[in-house]
Amino acid sequence: MPVKTEFDELINYFFHNKESAHVYEGARGYNNSTRILERDAKKYSMRIYETHKDESKVRLEHEVLLKLNDIHDLPFRVPVPLTKDGSSFLRLPSNKIGCIFNYIEGENPVFDTKDVLFSYGESVGHLMDALGSVELEQPVIYRPYYEIEHTHPSCPISKVEAWCSNPPKPFITFKKELSWIATQLTDFKRGIPKIKTLPHQLIHGDLNESNVLGNGQQTIHAILDFEFATRDVRIMEVAVCISEILSKETNETVFLNKIHHFFSGLSTNTSLLDEEMVALPVLIQLRRLDVFVHFLGRYLDGVDDSSILEEQIMITAANPNWLATGANKMLRLWEYE
Repeated sequence: MPVKTEFDELINYFFHNKESAHVYEGARGYNNSTRILERDAKKYSMRIYETHKDESKVRLEHEVLLKLNDIHDLPFRVPVPLTKDGSSFLRLPSNKIGCIFNYIEGENPVFDTKDVLFSYGESVGHLMDALGSVELEQPVIYRPYYEIEHTHPSCPISKVEAWCSNPPKPFITFKKELSWIATQLTDFKRGIPKIKTLPHQLIHGDLNESNVLGNGQQTIHAILDFEFATRDVRIMEVAVCISEILSKETNETVFLNKIHHFFSGLSTNTSLLDEEMVALPVLIQLRRLDVFVHFLGRYLDGVDDSSILEEQIMITAANPNWLATGANKMLRLWEYE
């Protein structure tokens, strides 16, 4: 007799039985376990949350998704959680939380062409506008990015700075990169009071290649994974996107060309304040630092091995001089839109 899995528990709960169900692995991420379910000629995405067991976080994420789904002119799709008896998730025998979403066809795009970057920027603008109109019943859970001291419970910033300044033996070869990261953390803290004065709203907070889907025609047609949605400075949504592009492009000319296409799409439906744009380079750096702190915490907690943290160190420290050479050029691109 086949061993019953927790994905079977999910199927039985939401569908009463798993007859004619076909389950297989889909794309794999860092934070959750996922499976694809085919049943009655329909496809679904099943998720088991691996990094927390907090029902309030899941309720908030699902509330955002359901309210976005009620916006009829939204130009892209978002996942919609199945519900049963008023609940959109199940507490599993392991005490983890599981849920099932409608499945959205598509592939993660690569941000390397004019059309897909334009569509990326345009979609981000539409999402910012939509999230700005969403009123939540659930309180937000995650802190804004600028409260970086709360990024990971194992990583107060003083501890991160000390770890980077004197890395343990497995990371000695990254001493130069870690020293730069420590300096960036120190520099960022000086600008926090001004950042707090910028316009705030609900943001997705993690819009990267793995969290959007394209339709094969260089167009973004779905936005996924609202797990970390929170209230933050509005321009942080843009900063996350540009940080994603920056982390994968070391050639300044190519980077600026990509940002030009992204800004062209963003400007079709978005107006940003001068003070938001002035803060943008620092917030791009903040996103990079936040991701590093997150993965340092996972490593210190024994969740990831050293190779994953090593990869994140190199991503965070990529283009270390871009603030001095490329940031002003990037801002001028926005002025021309």
